[in-house]
Amino acid sequence: RRFGTKCAACQQGIPPTQVVRRAQDFVYHLHCFACIVCKRQLATGDEFYLMEDSRLGCKADYETAKQREAESTAKRPRTTITAKQLETLKNAYNNSPKPARHVREQLSSETGLDMRVVQ
Repeated sequence: RRFGTKCAACQQGIPPTQVVRRAQDFVYHLHCFACIVCKRQLATGDEFYLMEDSRLGCKADYETAKQREAESTAKRPRTTITAKQLETLKNAYNNSPKPARHVREQLSSETGLDMRVVQ
């Protein structure tokens, strides 16, 4: 028990007569060889991802998680300011280097730029 093969998922001992699944150097019980997200048992030939901590994820769940991660870190595109918009902003900021909110709102509507860009 102490020195026998242990399941990488549940850390329980695996008797020598039991059928197992392997992923690289890790050994799993048949019922432990499952996706951590959807809990679906993985079969021979299924594509899966092996995490650093020996957990398994099916291909669909792994790709969905990667896509969500990419979307959450995506930045908004840079705003391109035209010459006309820049001229309007320069004139306004020459008159008042720190315009009040209502002035910034007016500039936003005149130039068609977002309030945050005008600010």
